[in-house]
Amino acid sequence: MSIRNNLITQITTNIATHSNFSISQELPFDQSGIPLYDKNMSTIYVGEQNIEVEQLYRTLDQGNVNQSTTTVNAYLSVDAKNEYSDINTVVANLLIARNAVTNVTDSSSDYETDITDDVITYTFEYNFTTI
Repeated sequence: MSIRNNLITQITTNIATHSNFSISQELPFDQSGIPLYDKNMSTIYVGEQNIEVEQLYRTLDQGNVNQSTTTVNAYLSVDAKNEYSDINTVVANLLIARNAVTNVTDSSSDYETDITDDVITYTFEYNFTTI
C-alpha cells in the first residue's frame, strides 16, 4: 500500500465520528480554476506523494546509502464565518494520521492556515523518512 492510501485510510477512521467532515479519494485538482477542496468545503483531499532521494553517505566500497523523504499534502477548507466547534479535534486527528505509516525512520506532520475571503484553508504536510 502506498503512503497516500495509508493516510486516507487512517484519516477516514480518525474523522468517522465527525459527521460534518468527509474525505475524498480524488486528488485535489482544480476544476474551472478552483481547487476541489475550496469547491467542496469540509471535504479532505490528499495529494500525490512527492519522493525526494538524497545520498546520506558513501560507503567504503563506493556504494551509496540514500535517504528518501516522502512528502504528502492534505487540504481542508471550511467556512470562516461558521467555524465548526470540533475543528480543533479534526485538525489533531489529521496530524496524528501519520502514525498509520509504518517502516519509516522518522515521520512528522504540520499544518498551515490561509484565510481568503470567508474560507479558511488548512494545508497539512506529512513527511516520512526512510534510509
